[in-house]
Amino acid sequence: MTSAPRLRLSSPMPQVPVAHRDSKIDSMSLSPRLLSTTSRAGKSRTVLLSFEELPHWHQDNEFIRHGYRPISGSAQVSLRSWSFIHNETVNIFSHLIPAVAFLLGEWYILQYLASNHHNMSGADFFIFAFFLLTGVVCMGLSATYHTLMNHSHEVEQFWLRFDLVGIVILTLGDFVSGIYMVFWCEPLQRKIYWSMIGVLGSITIFIMLNPKFKGKEFRVFRALAFVGTGLSGFAPLIHGIVMFGWSQMMKQSGLPYYLAEAGCLLLGALIYVTKFPESRYPGKFDIYGSSHQLFHILVVFATVSQLVGILTAFDYNITHRTCSAP
Repeated sequence: MTSAPRLRLSSPMPQVPVAHRDSKIDSMSLSPRLLSTTSRAGKSRTVLLSFEELPHWHQDNEFIRHGYRPISGSAQVSLRSWSFIHNETVNIFSHLIPAVAFLLGEWYILQYLASNHHNMSGADFFIFAFFLLTGVVCMGLSATYHTLMNHSHEVEQFWLRFDLVGIVILTLGDFVSGIYMVFWCEPLQRKIYWSMIGVLGSITIFIMLNPKFKGKEFRVFRALAFVGTGLSGFAPLIHGIVMFGWSQMMKQSGLPYYLAEAGCLLLGALIYVTKFPESRYPGKFDIYGSSHQLFHILVVFATVSQLVGILTAFDYNITHRTCSAP
């Protein structure tokens, strides 16, 4: 795939010395507009920037060479970037479309379950509604962040924190629903693991939102909070395997789909960290196929895999397992 061509102004513009580019770009943030020009055919075009033309705070991935939106200084102007192609288009819509799909699909899935399982309890309904809602929140916050990240440094940092919070919220949705299926007839174990993930998730969200922990010196601490919350999900799975055996867990918990989900997330994390493929071919994946876009798509696959897993586990449990009265 070839790199996206640099868009140029059709009318002459004064040349800006390289030494003064950053100050020129920084001054653009004061004007709530996207740079545009009119071609000889009379059509308006948006001018996209190269990596070097960005203000320092907006320079994140040096392997993405072109296709950047100018600093807008306006939420309305940033939203207008939905109407043209740039290097955040796929990042925005790869999570915006699933967010809408989960929101609309929530009603359909709940109606489907109610029509096929007349003995569904209120708790059963809540589990599915909660999981789908966490998917909507996570994907929606992600799409919002990638839409507004060219607004200004302050707005970008604000929505970045909520983007990270969205990941924690989806993790809570994954674990709450998974634990519910694993310990279908074991309310004590459910409550223990729900309490554990609730505490860990709340601590992680507090860390993400607290300005005290946003500095570079707390980067490792923030990463450990994320990793600790994520790895805690293995505890109920291991407990379930010990309690019920591998074969039974494959039926009652949705374990095969959780393993597929973990595979998607691990692959996504590897791609995210290595910035492959653009780190290998700089400038070739500026608009389509960059690491962050692949990461987004794998997160969607992982979320769908979790949904299929809890649907499969629910169908087995409500059909084949009868819990004795406490």
